[in-house]
Amino acid sequence: MIEPRIYRAAFIPALLAVVLVMFSLENKPKPVPQGLAADVLFDGDVAFRELRRIVVRHPDRRPGALSSAAVARDLAERFRALEPEGFETTVDSWEENGESLVNVISRRPGESRDQIVIMAPRDSDSVPDATGSAADTAALLELARVIKGRPSRKTLVLASVDGSTLGDAGARRFASTAEDRGRIEAVISLSNLGAGSSKGPLLIAWSNDDRRGNIGLYRTAAASLREELGAEPSEEGALGQLVRLGYPLGLGAQGPLLADGLEAIRISGSGELAPPEDERDLEDVSQDRLGQLGRATLRLVSALDGAAEPPDHGPQSYVEVSRKVLPGWVLAVLAGTFLLPALFASIDAFARARRRREAAPGWWRTIALWSLPFLAAFAMAEVLVLLDQAPDAGAAPSEPGLYPLDGQALAALGACAATALLVWLLARPRLRRAAEVAETGGAAATTALALCVVGLAVWILNPFAALFLLPAVHAWMLAMLSGFRLSRRGAGLVVFVGLIGPLVAAIVYLDRLSLDPLEGVWYLWVLVTGHAVSPITTLLACICAAVVATTFTVIAARVGSPPPLEPDGPRVRGPGGYAGPGSLGGTPSTLSRR
Repeated sequence: MIEPRIYRAAFIPALLAVVLVMFSLENKPKPVPQGLAADVLFDGDVAFRELRRIVVRHPDRRPGALSSAAVARDLAERFRALEPEGFETTVDSWEENGESLVNVISRRPGESRDQIVIMAPRDSDSVPDATGSAADTAALLELARVIKGRPSRKTLVLASVDGSTLGDAGARRFASTAEDRGRIEAVISLSNLGAGSSKGPLLIAWSNDDRRGNIGLYRTAAASLREELGAEPSEEGALGQLVRLGYPLGLGAQGPLLADGLEAIRISGSGELAPPEDERDLEDVSQDRLGQLGRATLRLVSALDGAAEPPDHGPQSYVEVSRKVLPGWVLAVLAGTFLLPALFASIDAFARARRRREAAPGWWRTIALWSLPFLAAFAMAEVLVLLDQAPDAGAAPSEPGLYPLDGQALAALGACAATALLVWLLARPRLRRAAEVAETGGAAATTALALCVVGLAVWILNPFAALFLLPAVHAWMLAMLSGFRLSRRGAGLVVFVGLIGPLVAAIVYLDRLSLDPLEGVWYLWVLVTGHAVSPITTLLACICAAVVATTFTVIAARVGSPPPLEPDGPRVRGPGGYAGPGSLGGTPSTLSRR
């Protein structure tokens, strides 16, 4: 049913897009020059003594706990004691997920209203969390001690935020209530500064959408860390960057801040994830590392404060390749142009099927019917959260360790799976009747068109995610619209080729987050029910899953031995050994006789 000429001709824009990619590499924006040495200013011993005091006096700093509120009051008093030095302290209280949360903000105006924000989480999910929020709060207090004695060109803001274990509620609150928000040049988020070692990069600039962090800010922070640690922080490879853009997940305070339009970066002593719970006690704190990361933070603040212009962001979305930057809009054009051949071929095949009266009656209803089990599972998950039978993780991604795969988690997954299975069993008779026409050209053309439309919708929502769907769109479309039968092995190969993109993305995230497949499913469940994954994205994923199931139905219907071939040679009537004149009877001549 496919018209090869239309399919081939539609690749011309894609070839032009490939040429565009080759000539679109840009140089990275330069970092801001480093400021004055900070080793004699930030004292790691003083910060460690402050850390010990916090752990001893307020070991339980979980959101809503009395000890957590006591830490906020103590911190506000410490900041107010700096008012003679020019600091202005405000306390912001609000409620989220049934918990009373408090942000403590202290500002020291400079010569300019442009702001540099240093943010540290104050709450924790474990006791005493010495390497985490205790170390970060201690570092914030030591930075306040250093800053009070130094003049600054720009306004410096110290933010102790609450609710980091509730979907970074404090960071989101700060983004929506910040004073002079438009004058914020950079937000430096501190994370797990007391950890003895790290797994993964020390600098994290991933957002909760397809935007990425400021390249100039990242390179400036990397230079500051290199001055203190003597080594360049590790970075994500090109494939990992594509996965991060296609399926955004920004753990930490910088994630919601970047998604909200603020320039932000996170300095983490443990990498992207927090240390294991058994490595967060006071004896696990690395005093030397706390001092090094604190001095690196102060170096970064000094560099930004001394710069005449803020760091150059570079493209809004990008992939770093061989010390160059590939803008995201080029990749978006590439994904869109590679969708066009499959879309045009599917539209043509669908029109041919209608002209030939091969349309499968009700096949669009079959696709809609396949979406019901997935939608029912999503609805059940939402009901479980509303009934407090499952956790509500908040609107920003939380670390996987906050919601382990326990009995309650298995029960929630089981309830959603049982709901989907029940709805599928109810719809099975109609699906079975629909499968009887799955081999027809109309069913194949309709499914191929639905597959391409879903791919186009994904491209509109996130063009980088569409890159990972291209193998499925082309391989499955060709398998359905070609006139060839498939063997079982061939059908399996076609299905596998289409699943390569999502499988690669899943493997990358499972590795980065140290999860096994079942834990990965549960973490995805937490992201969906907490709406860190938007409901629109979830609904589109349900429709996509329905189209995939319908595609597998059509491909399965095309599996089998090919029809018997017609015998070679002409067909004859009459005696088998004679097919000459007269074998079909006499035919009057049309010539007139004279």
